[in-house]
Amino acid sequence: MATKPEEPTVSTQPPVPGPDFESAPTGTPADSDAAYLEKLGYKQELNRTLGLFSAFGVQFTSIAIASGIFTTLIVGFGFFGPASFWSFLVGGGLQVFTVGLAVAQLVSAYPLAGGVYQITGRITGKPWLAWQTGWWLLIAHTVAVTTVAVSISPFIAGWFGVTFDGPADTLPWALGLIVLGTIINIAGVKVAAVLNNIGVVAEVLCVVALVGVLLVVKHPTQPLSFLRDSAGTASGGNWFVPFLFAMILPAYAISSFDATGNASEETKDAARKAPMASVMANVSSYVVGVFMVALIMLAIQDLPAVMDSDTPVKLILDTAVGSAFANVFEAVAIIALFAALVMLQLTGIRVLWSQARDGQVPAAHWLRKVSAQRIPINATLTIFALSVIFALWSSLLSVLAAMTALAWGLAYGVVVTVGLWGLLEHKLPKHPWHYGFLSPLIFVLAIAWSVVLCALLIYSDPTHVGIGMLLVILSGAVVYMTIPKSRRGKSIDTLQGHL
Repeated sequence: MATKPEEPTVSTQPPVPGPDFESAPTGTPADSDAAYLEKLGYKQELNRTLGLFSAFGVQFTSIAIASGIFTTLIVGFGFFGPASFWSFLVGGGLQVFTVGLAVAQLVSAYPLAGGVYQITGRITGKPWLAWQTGWWLLIAHTVAVTTVAVSISPFIAGWFGVTFDGPADTLPWALGLIVLGTIINIAGVKVAAVLNNIGVVAEVLCVVALVGVLLVVKHPTQPLSFLRDSAGTASGGNWFVPFLFAMILPAYAISSFDATGNASEETKDAARKAPMASVMANVSSYVVGVFMVALIMLAIQDLPAVMDSDTPVKLILDTAVGSAFANVFEAVAIIALFAALVMLQLTGIRVLWSQARDGQVPAAHWLRKVSAQRIPINATLTIFALSVIFALWSSLLSVLAAMTALAWGLAYGVVVTVGLWGLLEHKLPKHPWHYGFLSPLIFVLAIAWSVVLCALLIYSDPTHVGIGMLLVILSGAVVYMTIPKSRRGKSIDTLQGHL
């Protein structure tokens, strides 16, 4: 239950360059976290056990760059062939160094479970807009859980000699993975953090193994000029359009920028460490991704075969360094992706629980309940049920993946726009992580990139992705209207005295 917050002290001075660590609350981290959370209107209900490495792991594992590239590089090939490396380089840079940095600064101001939902509501005082952004991210993370489960099911089944003849064969395996992930989240954040750390190690092993093998093991490689080969996708010399559409690839591979933000109430010294961990995870994922994509492209032996393959990365590794390494890499990547599934579900659970804590969902009293082990048990079960429902549409995997990217893009676009307004109007509370005089420029570029990315995602498949996202928005409006009128729009972020 929200407590009556103290009168906030909102900074009216522009921040100095670089993270201002002196402006954070004083005292021990635990005391500072609890005091600041009380100022924001809440009491400590979740276990605050995550340090910097675990917070980094939440984001890094959610992104799962090595294993993500393993499953999504086909998107870049489809739009621009090997030349999609440049799309990843530019598009990924825009993702990480505009949207990623902007969201991290906002997390420092509002280190709360609920992330974008909380930030939007507290800056604007517009509960409906805040609720919709939270709804989009709730759906995005829940669909992402299903997407990961469905995408790795054929690989896991293959380990047991099982092959799939159609989408119906995938369903029981995907459901089993979702159930297992839910059990881990019910076991508690410490258990999830252990798996999360395992996921980080698995991701690092993937990266080191892949980069090391492709650099050390002797195999035929293409010249650097091969990275300009569009594989016939740039007809008539018009390279700009396919280059632009291939920038959808990093939107799939590098996202979930508010994962550490949603775990802020479980992170020690959250106003500093949550954004720091987020930026560390985003930048390291991007740098690793650039090297991986370049090395994989240069290892291609038979470009037409790769362009026609449903699993191009596995084919490239098979022909370049042998099937034994490709199989080991696949196994480690699957472990990392399962850890990502658990972290994505954890993030979606925190969004729903945050909305329920504010009374901003139907059955809020039931959904906001926390177990004796401080686990939001009913919110966990609800996200599990939604994931199962989405799994029934597993045949539309590519559409679900695109809708997930669009939901993330829209929600982050809204929050960075709101954040820029809050920054210019000095509405943000004093926060230790910011970029000084560069902050407004970063937010402006983040808005511009968000608009471009959303337009690309919708235009790539307006019937399924565009209309699908419209249905998400409309369904959100319907759910919002079912909230009892007595508490609809009356969350803590609209009360007097909040930060």
